[in-house]
Amino acid sequence: MKKAFCMILALLFTLALSACGKMDSPAPAVSGGDPSDTPAVSRSDPSDTSVVAVPPSDGQQYQPISQAGTSCTFDPALFGGKLQSCAYAGNGTLFVLADKLYLYDTGTSSVLATAEAPLRDFESQAIDGGYVLSGMGDNGMMAYIYDSSLSLNKEIAVDELLQGDLVVSETGGVAASTDGKKLAFAAMGGLYLYDLESGSLTTLLNVAQNAGTASIGISMLNGAAFAQDNSQIVFFGSGNSIPAVDGEEGFSIHGSIAVDGSGLKLTKPSGYEMEEMQSSVSRLFFPQTFTQANGTLLWIDRATGSANTLSFSASGEGKDGVYGSEQGDYVATAVLGSNLTVRVYDVASGALVATEVIENSDPTYFNRIPRIYLLDGAKTAVVVLGGSIIEVDTLVSTFTFGE
Repeated sequence: MKKAFCMILALLFTLALSACGKMDSPAPAVSGGDPSDTPAVSRSDPSDTSVVAVPPSDGQQYQPISQAGTSCTFDPALFGGKLQSCAYAGNGTLFVLADKLYLYDTGTSSVLATAEAPLRDFESQAIDGGYVLSGMGDNGMMAYIYDSSLSLNKEIAVDELLQGDLVVSETGGVAASTDGKKLAFAAMGGLYLYDLESGSLTTLLNVAQNAGTASIGISMLNGAAFAQDNSQIVFFGSGNSIPAVDGEEGFSIHGSIAVDGSGLKLTKPSGYEMEEMQSSVSRLFFPQTFTQANGTLLWIDRATGSANTLSFSASGEGKDGVYGSEQGDYVATAVLGSNLTVRVYDVASGALVATEVIENSDPTYFNRIPRIYLLDGAKTAVVVLGGSIIEVDTLVSTFTFGE
């Protein structure tokens, strides 16, 4: 089904935006300026377009899908200024970054809480009784601990805490245990465990001291996440062979270690170069570097630690973006050209469950990869284009997938 995006002004506040779960209803719309100028979407006239915005993140780890909302409504009139990005906040809720930070319930179409935005872009993780937001600030990696009403409980300058080491990855550089008691930091020089209650910092892996196994050494860490009921930390990064192999360059690795520092395991995925780690409730996704994308996706089960592979429809699919769902049951890919094609896959079965084509007369929107958010309970995708481009309005479209 094709959709066209257009800038129709002044209609947003007169249109009743319907649930995202209805394919025949208009998608919500959002403007890049005053919310009173927010454009609306029409799907009946192909000359009309759609708009609204929402970055991704991890949040709501291990929360059962039965708790997640089964309906989705997105009302951009509730947010001021240009909608820049969103992040998963758990159970069908989203963080929305606009003129400030909003905690938004897609099931009831209501703002639950607001706060001053701590970062221009961030990753979110839900913990017991609140949230952890992390990202790069003016002084390096920062972590913010909020309660459920978005009152700030603690602010952590991570690079200062590490005293000489640096976290360079915005995706997975800071991991939170679901009970909210510990943070893990994947830094250039090692993997660290920080106890939020005692303030103690433990080094689990030290690259300078030749951390690794008998056959693989760790040269850099890029991301981490808690798994197996917070007893393990899964990580990824770069490694090298032991003993060294003539002419061999560094390669991608993933591994795990217990929070007490025992049981280190390392794996070198054959011919697979990992770009990032995406966390969901049940799974960790490792999209490939865009130059190496070959139509497959490595993922790890957070409960068991087992590694698996999902195959996409086309051999080069994945280079324009891979997006895990809130709970981890679905994955979307973006295929960019003169338009945007979004494909949604069921992770367990590998089946392609939806294909959506999004068009616009302005090619600017297709010069950068989009942001795509999949809400498992409502089986609804929110596609955001132009949120980070100041010169254009933010475009948002929604569609349903699966049965």
